[in-house]
Amino acid sequence: MDFTAFSWETLLLLLLWPAGGWLLGWIVEYFVLGRLAKETLFQRTLKGLGRWMGMVGALGLSLRYTVLPPKWHDEALLGWEIVTVFIATIFLARLVGQYFEDQTAELRRETQTASLVQSILRVIIYIIGILVILQMVGVSIAPMLTALGVGGLAVALALQDTLGNLFAGIQIIASRKIRPGDFIRLSGSNEEGYVVDITWRYTSVQMISNQTVIIPNAKLAAAIVTNTSLPTEEVTGRLDLGVHYNSDLEHVERVAIETTRAVLCEYLNDPEAELNVRVRYRAFADSSITFSILFPVPTFGDQVPVVHQLIKALHRRFATENIVIPFPIRTLELSPADRQLLAVARNSSEHYSD
Repeated sequence: MDFTAFSWETLLLLLLWPAGGWLLGWIVEYFVLGRLAKETLFQRTLKGLGRWMGMVGALGLSLRYTVLPPKWHDEALLGWEIVTVFIATIFLARLVGQYFEDQTAELRRETQTASLVQSILRVIIYIIGILVILQMVGVSIAPMLTALGVGGLAVALALQDTLGNLFAGIQIIASRKIRPGDFIRLSGSNEEGYVVDITWRYTSVQMISNQTVIIPNAKLAAAIVTNTSLPTEEVTGRLDLGVHYNSDLEHVERVAIETTRAVLCEYLNDPEAELNVRVRYRAFADSSITFSILFPVPTFGDQVPVVHQLIKALHRRFATENIVIPFPIRTLELSPADRQLLAVARNSSEHYSD
């Protein structure tokens, strides 16, 4: 047998098979997947990679059905396995990255930490792929894993606070219980305000006084947080006041509801808004019957301007309707003996004044 001619024929087939696979992958990628109406996760992952996957698959078939000298065949098979693992690593990293991007699409518009997590996932997959390739070429990865373990432990101890904030930030982002734009209040402290940004290390909160508070993610994750923006941004505002004991409470309730609805409609610029305004009487106080007006407002920050307008409107309307908001007073009940002593003291005071 003419081995030289046979070798050239074999090499030619080895070249034609990958070329055909590359062409087939390109056709599938651009003329099949590219014509789909809806771009799928698999399509976005395969974009630009399909032709190379087709070439690697065709090369594997050519090695299986083409006769090569044993030495050449073993080396070519090892090279094909390395390329296959490399392509699979790229595909898996892109698949995980695209899936994570889809799941955090809304969050990525609010904070950049999602991009950091996505990059970390991809790096981990690439490291695993490189370790597998090194194992395939005969490089022992056990010392590497040991060194990485010891080094990772040392780094974890040195960066304990930093890593704690990092993982706490990931937990905060993944739970979606605190988001940029939410108004939060931390129990046991005076920190309250709007969440501006959540980074991998800290969370920025802008207070109503226009100051910015930087809270480490670890402390925020361990704190009891009141989020007024969940489950919805709409909150119930409240205004407490009192009226005279001689007031007609039905009339007071009706006037308070009408006035509150008028103020809210003007504030919302919607005269036809359907608003659930409630009046709840609370107690017989020292000088008045106290009650609360409960009303919906779009966000927590809208309470202050609404209450401001509502106090002025109620003051005018109550004056028009002759509804009295009494001053704080107390009535003292004195025994006859105490009254006599008080009269003596008054007379003595008038005598000395003359």
